[in-house]
Amino acid sequence: MFNYKVSCPNLKKLYINGANSISALCCHQLPTAYFSKLVKLEVTSCEKLRNLMSPSVARGALNLQILKIGYCQSMEEVITVEEQQGEGIMTLFPLLAELELRRLPKMGHFFLTEHALTFPFLRKMKIDDCPEMKTFVQQGISVSTPILKWVNFAKEVKVDDLNKWTQEMFNSQEQSEASEATNGDESEASDDDESKATNGDESEATESRKGEP
Repeated sequence: MFNYKVSCPNLKKLYINGANSISALCCHQLPTAYFSKLVKLEVTSCEKLRNLMSPSVARGALNLQILKIGYCQSMEEVITVEEQQGEGIMTLFPLLAELELRRLPKMGHFFLTEHALTFPFLRKMKIDDCPEMKTFVQQGISVSTPILKWVNFAKEVKVDDLNKWTQEMFNSQEQSEASEATNGDESEASDDDESKATNGDESEATESRKGEP
């Protein structure tokens, strides 16, 4: 959608809805400062969209404060795999205050990187109905969120490491689903036993009536 031929130097708010022909928001060749003034980005119902942008473009979004993505059936990651891995702490979207990821059935992670990440101003976050999202970044990498206190409608929830929290949430959901499945099987078995017992009682009652003079 966005490439070096399209210039939006003063773009502050961007809403994209129903752009079903695009698989990526922008190409990898964009200059780092392309979205430097963007404050709010909201993307919804883009069926073929698989990712938003490269790490280099994301690093240039210095003023992005609100990022919302939802109902994108093919979305696998927000930031594409980093071109050059290395050690140290990386700051993406340094002013990001609100992050929302909703109804993304193929989302496996936000960003795969070997760098530790920090979101120093992230205060509010919602991750809802992203069943494949096992980690925020790759396992074992920390994601610092020092002032994050509003998570999935729960206020005053302290989350120091967003990656660890995402893993715990995924594991909790798996355990809950497994428990529900087990309870469902037990309930069906109990219903079958009760049905057999009832049928047995009815059969005995019928036989008893037949034996009466």
